[in-house]
Formats: sequence, structure tokens, C-alpha cells
Amino acid sequence: MPEIVTARIPADTPHVSLLRAIATALAARLDFPVDRIIELQIAVDEVCSRLMAVSRDGTCIQVDFEVLDRGLKLSAQVDGERREDREFLTEWSRVILEAIAEDISLAEADGDGGERAVAISLSVGKGPS
Repeated sequence: MPEIVTARIPADTPHVSLLRAIATALAARLDFPVDRIIELQIAVDEVCSRLMAVSRDGTCIQVDFEVLDRGLKLSAQVDGERREDREFLTEWSRVILEAIAEDISLAEADGDGGERAVAISLSVGKGPS
């Protein structure tokens, strides 16, 4: 059975540090090198900032951290409908995430309570062995 750690925070910048801390602890437990841990923190920041930017009236960000043999899979979503006047990923965000992560996917879906949600998922590996 896969190990999944789920965290739910208010959708505002000061609380993103809690998600970075969880990602850091899981990556350290998986023996990620320090540079990959720092890159993972950057990816968490970028995912959260984009979710907050593209969600209309988002109040909560939920992130599922799935522990894999080769690294971590992050699945993040924010409640609230998608703002059509903003890009899901800016060009700079895409460059950052593609340099750090694999299997990046963007989606609009139904949230836990049936409301609309905006989601991003990606995988971050330990790096070269």
C-alpha cells in the first residue's frame, strides 16, 4: 500500500512554509541530496503560488505527498474555480518546474465537497545515483 501524507493549509503565502517542511522531512527520510531537497522546496513554492494565482476565491490548498521508491509525487489542489484571466503556468513557472520535476499535469476537477478545484501534480526524483 502506498504511503501518502496529506496536508491541508489555508490558501495564503505564510502557510506554504508548512508544506515545504513536510516535503523536506519526507525527502530527507528518502535520502535526497541536499540540492534536490532545495529544488523540491522551490517546486512546492511554485506549485502553491500558481494554484493561489489561478484560483478564484480559493480558501484551502491540499497536498498529497506520495512516497515512492525513486522519490516523491505531489498532488496539489486549491478549492475555487479557475480564473480564466491568468495562465495556469507562466512561462517562467513552466521552466522552473520542468527543470525540477517530471510528469507535470494540470487539471480542473471536482473538489472533495463537489465544488470546482484547480490541481497540479508532479514527481520529483532523488536525482542521479
